[in-house]
Amino acid sequence: MELQRKQNKQEDEQMCDLPEPIIHKILFLLNTKDAARTSVLSKTWQRAWTSFPRISFEELDFNAGGIEQPNYYPKTNKAIKMKKESFLAYIDKTLQSFLEHNSNIEEFTFKLTYHDKEFVLPRVVKWLTFATERKVKVLSLCLSIIDFIDEHKLLGKQVYYSLPQVVLEAKTISELQLSHCKLEPCNEFKFCHLKTLNLNDVHLDEQVILNLTLSCPLIEDFRLNNCQGFEHLMVSSLPRLNLFHIVANTKVLKIEIDAPSLQTFHYWSRYSYGLDNEHCDIYLEACKNLKRLYFHNIMAVDLLENISSKFPTLEVLEISEWKMTDIEISCQTLRVLTLENCRDLEVVEVDTPNLVSLHCRMNKLPFYSFDAPSLQEVELKFYLRSCSKLWFDELKKLVGKFNNSEGLNLVIHSKCNGILLDGLNERVLSWLIDLTELRPTIAISSMGLSNLVERFLLDSHVETLLILSSSSKLLEVLNEKLINRLFKSRCLHDSLSGVKVVNLDREEDPEFSKWIALSKSHETMDYKITSFKLEWM
Repeated sequence: MELQRKQNKQEDEQMCDLPEPIIHKILFLLNTKDAARTSVLSKTWQRAWTSFPRISFEELDFNAGGIEQPNYYPKTNKAIKMKKESFLAYIDKTLQSFLEHNSNIEEFTFKLTYHDKEFVLPRVVKWLTFATERKVKVLSLCLSIIDFIDEHKLLGKQVYYSLPQVVLEAKTISELQLSHCKLEPCNEFKFCHLKTLNLNDVHLDEQVILNLTLSCPLIEDFRLNNCQGFEHLMVSSLPRLNLFHIVANTKVLKIEIDAPSLQTFHYWSRYSYGLDNEHCDIYLEACKNLKRLYFHNIMAVDLLENISSKFPTLEVLEISEWKMTDIEISCQTLRVLTLENCRDLEVVEVDTPNLVSLHCRMNKLPFYSFDAPSLQEVELKFYLRSCSKLWFDELKKLVGKFNNSEGLNLVIHSKCNGILLDGLNERVLSWLIDLTELRPTIAISSMGLSNLVERFLLDSHVETLLILSSSSKLLEVLNEKLINRLFKSRCLHDSLSGVKVVNLDREEDPEFSKWIALSKSHETMDYKITSFKLEWM
């Protein structure tokens, strides 16, 4: 016992005498509250904490995420207020400790929801002044002020406050993330070292965007998420801009980007365009080095016309919720193409000689012509409802155009049951038409069956899984993988509590009986079947 105590004491002393850089690495793994607690371990840890270059105050870490509301019981509001006041007092105390040691700060994160702008804003200005005076480089400010104008309404109104001048003048900032504030044309931006700008739910107009781009020529990463106040977006004077990302929940009529170094453009619209030919005009022709284009929910007639000449280096094109009925994709350099949930799309013409990867998740097969001789990776996903024989004939034609189509695997999933089938041929595709009454989801993938099993179980928590393969050795490998839960994903390993092999002939519900009958019909095709019962946490 005495030996154990001596050993524990020796380990504690070693822990207390760790070099400061090692302690900082440990502190980076902790939230601010837990990191501060380490200061009591020893003087070494206390010095390391007061010289730690990153501070993060997030209300959820302190269980202070609630907000007082008029419709709450007084006792509930009192408890919320006490937690908020304790959180604010903790921020004051922590920053005072740093102030006494005159330490610089590289990263400062602050997240708070409050209801009284006049009370909280002066304190926030004081905290931001502290951070900027200590030459902060990375600043993340998420101050959400909720105003309950009508006490009978359950939800308050977001108040967009003016960004404090002390932030606008912070010349050392290289990465800035702002939420729920407003930027005004009168603001003078002095972010001369800014490289990354991320604006979330910020109110700003076209003039502000122009002022930002003119004042911050070093920006490489520019993101606008659910911002408002503009219908026309024009970005230029950013010679180093590499990525531009916009998520719009209001109407945007025109986007024009002139950035010679831009490689990634991502436009995600949450706005529902009307039926009066209203659409967003997107002009990216000046961006000759574009490699990746991502579009969601847009109505852009001319966007992909002459795409090869417009974007001579384009490699990745991802389109979802496309609002047009037809699309022609003719691009010599394209390597990855994704089409997802394009319900209006009727005709797709693909001429991509260097395409390597195709991902298509739709209810239709809109491919009118398909020329991609270099294709290696395939993922097709459909939701079978009442597909006709003609639809399945078109699927056969499309699959027949893929190189190494015999290496494709099939996933069938309906409610609590799933089938994974090793190998795909015309006979298997013909068999699919018998499944329409079960209204399943089917996926055709080039992913190996062992990885496909894991991917499928991550997406679908089925209770019964049938695996069909012509290889006894492969079934043995998969059996061991499932029974012993030998998964790469730790999440899957933890959520799947048990797996056992079961007999196909046991009594089950009528739907499962249909799955069994359909599966057993493959025994004439030299397929072997293993059935697993899965239990989830």
